[in-house]
Amino acid sequence: MLKKAVFIPLSIAILSACNSVKPASSMSETLPVGPVGGWWQHNIDKQHFAQALSYLDNQTTLKHPDWKAINSVLYDLRGFSYFADLDSLNTDDYQSLSNVLLKLFKNAPSVAEQARFAENYAVLVYRLLTQEKELTNWPEQLSALVALFKTLGDVEGLGHDYARWELYRAIGFSAFMARREPELSTLFANQSALINILLDEVSQSSWRRDHALWSLGYIHQLIPDTQQQQLDEKVWSKLESISGASTKDKQTWYASNYLVNSFRGLSECNESQQGRCISFDIDTVLPIKHKCSDRLWIRATSLDHEQLTYSCKRLTSQEQDFHQLFATKMRSVANDYNHALQVVIFDNYSDYNRYGQLLFDIHTDNGGMYIEGTPSDPNNQATFYSFQAFWTDDKFKVWNLNHEYVHYLDGRFNKYGAFGHFPQKLVWWSEGLAELIAKGDDNPKAIQVLRDTNQDQWLDLESIFATKYGQSTEQIYQWSYLAIRYLSQHDLGGLRALQRNLRSDFYGGYNDKLTQLAAQHQDTFKSFLTSLLNDEGEQKSSKQARINKEYRYLYRSYLRPPHLKLSAQHQHYF
Repeated sequence: MLKKAVFIPLSIAILSACNSVKPASSMSETLPVGPVGGWWQHNIDKQHFAQALSYLDNQTTLKHPDWKAINSVLYDLRGFSYFADLDSLNTDDYQSLSNVLLKLFKNAPSVAEQARFAENYAVLVYRLLTQEKELTNWPEQLSALVALFKTLGDVEGLGHDYARWELYRAIGFSAFMARREPELSTLFANQSALINILLDEVSQSSWRRDHALWSLGYIHQLIPDTQQQQLDEKVWSKLESISGASTKDKQTWYASNYLVNSFRGLSECNESQQGRCISFDIDTVLPIKHKCSDRLWIRATSLDHEQLTYSCKRLTSQEQDFHQLFATKMRSVANDYNHALQVVIFDNYSDYNRYGQLLFDIHTDNGGMYIEGTPSDPNNQATFYSFQAFWTDDKFKVWNLNHEYVHYLDGRFNKYGAFGHFPQKLVWWSEGLAELIAKGDDNPKAIQVLRDTNQDQWLDLESIFATKYGQSTEQIYQWSYLAIRYLSQHDLGGLRALQRNLRSDFYGGYNDKLTQLAAQHQDTFKSFLTSLLNDEGEQKSSKQARINKEYRYLYRSYLRPPHLKLSAQHQHYF
């Protein structure tokens, strides 16, 4: 959690942090050896974490710390962040790590170890203090990141570039997290020194420029409107000053690296950002065109024939389940001209984020999107935008493909009007139905929600029917799934009665039926949930076999500097 919400100058911040450290009961002078096999494997645990902090804390008390050994232990902790059970750590553990890092920073490493220290420091900040939402000592930590950036100066070399890369990522990832932490947002808004450093980086080498623009895009979302406009002008002015760059180059950098990472797109290009955006050709970005059926076709970046055939089969096979559940007889609702669905599949989230906004003007701060449009318009084209599941080894997996296709079927055959036509109580229906048709009876996440929630806190049908977007993902998806699965198995007539009211644009009848179903089925719904939990039994935990990879939407694949290779001393898992 965020401990303070005001900006503290660096010198005061460091003193404050050091004074807050609890005296170590047993600081260790012995270099921690870690588990057999090293720190970058699954035998690592909280005991090793504590040993590492004890050793590092002791080093901060020495007149001549062993900075080579310190950096070695910090790198071991990077391995811990990927392979340990992070649920075993509590707030005090994260606080201790933050305090030790700040004490090490105050001691200032030797010149020979300075870049490596900055690299390790930055990684531990975003791997443990930011990613795990333990936003500890953030006024001090943000100031430390800025100061570490300054210490690198303009010194060239591979070690300094690794340090810069990780500092960019620590700043960018922290800004991403700050969108949901108002107090941390305020810290970024007050960090003019950081913004100025990043603006200066725009004039550096191409990879540094691209990372600076990406970071500034994230920060743009955190600052007040007036500052946002000023930042836009400063970024464009910096790009304008780059000698030898063409107008097209500047527009590409501005739109593709800065604008889209502040989650702005084509609308802004045509209005407030006129003259600063590059135009992309849809046939160049999405050259693959494949017809699955008269009702479905795919546009893609690079899917091969086998992948296209598989995706078509997955989509068309679930149509039958949908039509059978509601006995639609393939008859669409009145005034619906969405005769066919276009599915757009990008190679990864980075392309979805960039081209989704600059080509299609959709909001991409999500895992894919279905745009129904205006179904009563004969020229309307319903489209689902998604991307391949690039973080898996499954070349056939397209993220949320089946789920989003159900939204199209639901709008075409179940619900009258466009998205938002009915005033309320449709979230559970839309998302629960999409989950049910896409996953059937195989939904481990829903069972896990039951297991993780005390039975006296299980949601009743009335609460689920009233679900709104903005509530927890568990309520929107898993609880809604459980409700609609229950009705499909225990009151199919009631479920179809709801559908008939939606088809005929009779919201009053739909709402009355919800009230009746909630009162009629609450006791049996709870019994159904209990039986589901008993039937599933204890799910085997795969936690020890998993790597705590970086959150897949944080970084952009096109930013990876080709000269900064992953290696035994610079390891990551994306």
